Amino acid sequence: MVIQEISLNIILGILILLPPVLILLDIINLCRRKQKLVLEAISFSLGLVYMLLGWWLWDLPDFTTPLNLYDSPSVHEPFNGTHMPTLLVIAVLGFISYAVLRFAKKLPPLAKAFCIGGVYAGCAVCIAFMVQLLSGARPEGISPSRYLQGNWFFITCLCIVPALFLLHVILLFIGLIKQTASAQKQVTYENRFLSSVNTFLLRGANLYWVALVLLIPLLTVVILILCLFGQQPDSVILAFTQTSDWLLSGEIAPPPVAYDTHYLCTVSLRGHKKLVRPLRYGIRRGEKIVVNRQLCIANAFEQFLEEKTPRFHRAVRNFYDTYGYPISRFIKKPLSADIVYLLMKPLEWIFLFVLYLFDERPESRIQSQYLPTGWRDKIL
Repeated sequence: MVIQEISLNIILGILILLPPVLILLDIINLCRRKQKLVLEAISFSLGLVYMLLGWWLWDLPDFTTPLNLYDSPSVHEPFNGTHMPTLLVIAVLGFISYAVLRFAKKLPPLAKAFCIGGVYAGCAVCIAFMVQLLSGARPEGISPSRYLQGNWFFITCLCIVPALFLLHVILLFIGLIKQTASAQKQVTYENRFLSSVNTFLLRGANLYWVALVLLIPLLTVVILILCLFGQQPDSVILAFTQTSDWLLSGEIAPPPVAYDTHYLCTVSLRGHKKLVRPLRYGIRRGEKIVVNRQLCIANAFEQFLEEKTPRFHRAVRNFYDTYGYPISRFIKKPLSADIVYLLMKPLEWIFLFVLYLFDERPESRIQSQYLPTGWRDKIL
């Protein structure tokens, strides 16, 4: 048993440490100006796996959702999901252009210029992507230490592929600058126009300036195609600016609120607004929360029980404390909050029936929930 346990720990250690070691070896080779195809393919593949897992597990709210001071998401999403397809298409274009330049032995000068332009676009997206993530977020009301504790791992995962791409592109361009002139001097064209173009591109950095000019029509075609699929012409910018808390963000998120995920506050905040119908902000334990009518009715019913039948109230509270919290942990998405809201509807109607049957002023009791003490006294 001890040998099996040791063997299992060794295997797990290898599985955990091998991917970052292979990626690090690829980076070391790049610094030594060496490119090994197998190691390059492995590092990009592993980096892509890390990136996809990091993106999937991070699961941050958009800038329209107020952060919860008691919950794990301590920052809003760094990229607007609606406009992400544009970034992905440009990134894929850059990678394909890089692959063509990396593996094609002979390319016509204009084709090479177009590919270099595609690489430029991919590099621009990667740089903006990393600047947005590595600059650090500044969410209102959230301490920097809490933000760093919960997010540095995901940021690292998301930056692996862009960093690898930029490093490989630098080495590729160094090789191209050395090889392009000698390779193109051996190429002759019978067509005078092609011959003059080839001669122009042989002069210094002309090829790279032409690639920068050709980037404009290349991106225009890509953006026009993306517009046919619902993207906007400026989606590449909006993907960064229609966010909150980050360096390139241009939106202001609602102020953070505090709600105990043990209660129906989760539903009133995370459910779709058209269904759960949040009414206003309220105060719970000195913190601001979002409340809807269902939450106010449930709390008014509990308050009524506490006043009239303290023992029964303690039993109900104990039951809710025991089983409510595990259920609330699954309320992470708007859909799950909507489902809980609908399941609670029959109980809400029962609570409302009891209040209207036994309480003299049921609506006043309901409306006074989660209000400051002075306001609540005036209503009651």
